[in-house]
Amino acid sequence: MGTFFRDETTSVGMSDRSPSGTPTNVQAQAGWTDVIDDMESTAASYRDSGWETLELHPGDSVLVDSDRRTGLDVLLPGPEFEALEALADDSPFESVEVFRAERGGIVYVLVAELDPETETVAFVPAYYDRASSNETIEAIRDAGEIRLFCRRLDDDAVAFVHDDPEPFLPEPP
Repeated sequence: MGTFFRDETTSVGMSDRSPSGTPTNVQAQAGWTDVIDDMESTAASYRDSGWETLELHPGDSVLVDSDRRTGLDVLLPGPEFEALEALADDSPFESVEVFRAERGGIVYVLVAELDPETETVAFVPAYYDRASSNETIEAIRDAGEIRLFCRRLDDDAVAFVHDDPEPFLPEPP
């Protein structure tokens, strides 16, 4: 399977489906479809190698910087949150692969939280608007870590902490 932790950034395979100048939500929708497609094919590769996989489908994602949480926040449907919570109870998820791409001011990430010992991987796709997240991006860089909050509506969360935030963030200006 190779190296389980990547500290470099790898782009997800995304084609330019929407022309520039289209509204951000249209660009996000086209890019989001590409991220989900990449998640499915990457998960299939892991399954073919014998890994247990969990593919998550957030209803919303955003970079947040508040008194309660700073990091990447994704909202999961109840059953997917429960499946992740059960996996997190059994697996330490000590490694991560992050695939990142940017198009039209939207940053797309596909996070693979890995437990090589149990050969378990949870895939968390997300996106956020770069322009409206500049202050949060800088706060995360200053902190030297990023937290990935996978939560449900009642605010229960499974959080992953990563010491290197750069793979999650756009290139500095």
